Amino acid sequence: MESRQILDVGCGDGLFFPDLSRFGEVHGVEADDRIVDPSGDYFHRIHVGLFDDTYQPDQQFNWIVMLDVLEHIPDAVEALKKAYHLLQPGGRMLLTVPAFNLLWTTHDDYNHHVTRYTKKLMIKQANQTRFIVEKQHYLFHWTFPAKLLVRLKEMLTNRVPTPASLPAKIPNAILRSLCCFEQCTLTQLRPPFGSSLVVSLRKGSDG
Repeated sequence: MESRQILDVGCGDGLFFPDLSRFGEVHGVEADDRIVDPSGDYFHRIHVGLFDDTYQPDQQFNWIVMLDVLEHIPDAVEALKKAYHLLQPGGRMLLTVPAFNLLWTTHDDYNHHVTRYTKKLMIKQANQTRFIVEKQHYLFHWTFPAKLLVRLKEMLTNRVPTPASLPAKIPNAILRSLCCFEQCTLTQLRPPFGSSLVVSLRKGSDG
């Protein structure tokens, strides 16, 4: 059986390449040359540059992965059109994006986000690019009220955007366990809120 061809857009230095390699041959695109190590194991598979017409691979892909990337791109529809063109007929794309502009904080400003998404906006953009939305649901439900509180605090204090800091090892482990537990329980009920949205798109077989 021919190996799947997988493209990781916004791949950084190939962080997810080992996991994705279990499913096929992985290539990547990364716009920020500061985070791609020229001596790294995956450098030869990473196109350092924008995900636009300057990226012209000599193949199409079975899968495209774009994790927390689309919200950074000023013309998201053009990026989706590019992805559609690069997929083989019947190919699939997996997206994650931050959800709800109601949760906009200085973290979004610092990271140069253009917007946060809702299911309605995702469907609208997909329709403009001929993608079929197979599935989509919200993630990280417990952080929804937490982000609302952060936004309220920032509105009262006029905080200047700064980089986010990682929690200490033990709190980080606790938060990770909480997210895993939530995904096995509450997420299965598909509540209409969360701080992130995960989307599965498909290119038609006649595309």
